[in-house]
Amino acid sequence: MTDFVGYGSYVPRYRIQRSDIAAQYDDHARGGETAVPAHDEDVTTMAVEAATTALDHAGAAGSNVDLVYAATTSDPFDERGLAPHVAHAVGAPERVRVGDFQGSARAATNALSAAVDALAADRAGTALVVASDVLSAPQGTSAERTAGAGAGALLLGHESDPVAELVGEASATTGYVGRFVPTAGAPREGDGRFNREQYLAAVTQAVGALDADDFDHGAFPAHDGGWGRKAAGALDIDAEHVSTFDAVGYAAAGGVLLDLAAALDAATAGERVLLAGYGPGGCDAVSIERRTDSLPETTTETYLDSKEYVPYGKHRQFREQGGVA
Repeated sequence: MTDFVGYGSYVPRYRIQRSDIAAQYDDHARGGETAVPAHDEDVTTMAVEAATTALDHAGAAGSNVDLVYAATTSDPFDERGLAPHVAHAVGAPERVRVGDFQGSARAATNALSAAVDALAADRAGTALVVASDVLSAPQGTSAERTAGAGAGALLLGHESDPVAELVGEASATTGYVGRFVPTAGAPREGDGRFNREQYLAAVTQAVGALDADDFDHGAFPAHDGGWGRKAAGALDIDAEHVSTFDAVGYAAAGGVLLDLAAALDAATAGERVLLAGYGPGGCDAVSIERRTDSLPETTTETYLDSKEYVPYGKHRQFREQGGVA
């Protein structure tokens, strides 16, 4: 089994009401808020914040990390990579192995699974997995209302008294893309109802393949906040549905580990957490059991509660200054 020895999250302080974005175009929006990265925040700074919290939670030093895997869908560079920057910022040694996972929100669970495999094969003793996203959306589009930002991180290893333990993994790869985002363009949704049906099929297939059906907390990150509730209903799981969508918006791969951090915050020793990491092409389901009640010094709820609202003009200004259109 793989132990979770620490975890962390990060959410920008600034928020905007989705109704304030819609009002700029004489439109209306469903309730909720969206996280707004400050002018000096990006996928790297947020990833480092979450990673540092995870290391602090574990009482571990970055110099002891053997492997750093990073996931994002919003790295603004075609050729750069996020993992080496995170590794350097947390003080990992030069010998550290790094890897970048991109392309969909599922990159977060892809990175987690790859880290688990590396630990099982004794290619690493301690692995840091981080996911971070600052989503962009063209001005005036419906996607602008929920283009959120956030990050989450996990420190994996082997300990006698871990924070949590990964007890099962399963995947369902369908090949169905559905929603996709072209370079420097707005998300293309296609047929929303059909996309939701394919989402539900992939999630239920992946979760159904897990050797467990008793969960206390479930995280189903998706670009539509209602999809997770429908998935939980379709699976007939009697578990608390944990989601940061209403407070943060859709944060893609970053949102997957952010929601997982929120679910781990809510769980107590002995309780089980389900994570369904969905992205174009399928879903990865992960079953985690809480072993202790230990919480990071700054929990996800603390980040969500510590906020300052900005008007639409400031929201656009911050995004443009940060290079996120």
